[in-house]
Amino acid sequence: MDEKFVDDRAPGALQDYSLWDYALAVYSQPAIQAQCLVLQDRYDLDVNLLLAAGYWACAERCWSAAQVELLVTMSAELRVDYVLPLRELRRKAEDPKRQGLYQALKTAELAAERLQIEAIAQQLSLFAGNAKPKSQNRYLANLTVYARANKSDEPTKLAACLGELAASLAAAG
Repeated sequence: MDEKFVDDRAPGALQDYSLWDYALAVYSQPAIQAQCLVLQDRYDLDVNLLLAAGYWACAERCWSAAQVELLVTMSAELRVDYVLPLRELRRKAEDPKRQGLYQALKTAELAAERLQIEAIAQQLSLFAGNAKPKSQNRYLANLTVYARANKSDEPTKLAACLGELAASLAAAG
């Protein structure tokens, strides 16, 4: 998810984006990118689902545990079979002598991530009936429901990382 997105929409209009456009817009912000990568690399959380949690919160919705389970399950095939192997190969190719290979793998990884995000967006469209949440921090609520599906040996550190990302996503949305 390294592609840059040029945001030409009015501030505060992120909820009008597709999930893909939202993901590109918020991930282009250095703090959000860094926070997502920490959650991905340290806690094995899926950046696409983290961004989808923010997107859903931006639309004033909260996920249930059952919805998160469904999202994780339905997007797992693309993540496990394509996104993760391409990411591993891309990271191995981070040698200046292999710049062409690195760029090709980066492009392929981004294409796989887009397919996964489109699948997530399709599933989210089926959740459209959710009511506005009571929680003032929908971002943290969605991120926490997702993170609970993954067991962590460092719940306090994970909670702090999720709080930082929630604050950044809320500021962006």
